[in-house]
Amino acid sequence: MPKRLDDVAQPPKAGEWRIQYGTSEAAAEWPELCAKYPGTTREAWDRMRHQPLERTATQKPLAGTLGSRLVGGDWLPQWQIDISSGARVLYCVDVDRTRVWLMQASASHPGATVANGKRSSRNR
Repeated sequence: MPKRLDDVAQPPKAGEWRIQYGTSEAAAEWPELCAKYPGTTREAWDRMRHQPLERTATQKPLAGTLGSRLVGGDWLPQWQIDISSGARVLYCVDVDRTRVWLMQASASHPGATVANGKRSSRNR
């Protein structure tokens, strides 16, 4: 629940996706990510708002057990945006409602996306 002195969220315009926190952890992590990486975090927010399903070098769907997540009773595809070499944003996309659920906003590399305890060679 927003409170006095919090930033006011922008409502989506026609053609834009609504972004909501999917977890309380994401809500707590987002301000730290914004403070640490303001430029790339804003770019990630813009990508989620306008093109959440576009695959790029830094934006991609997750695979395996991380490829989908239960959100509000629906299994939704889960995507990742690289903020820096270690920071990540994980989000789920609800195409039917044009909604993006922010699930994680880690300022350090989230361990769940690391294969066999090692980073992929692309991230070294």
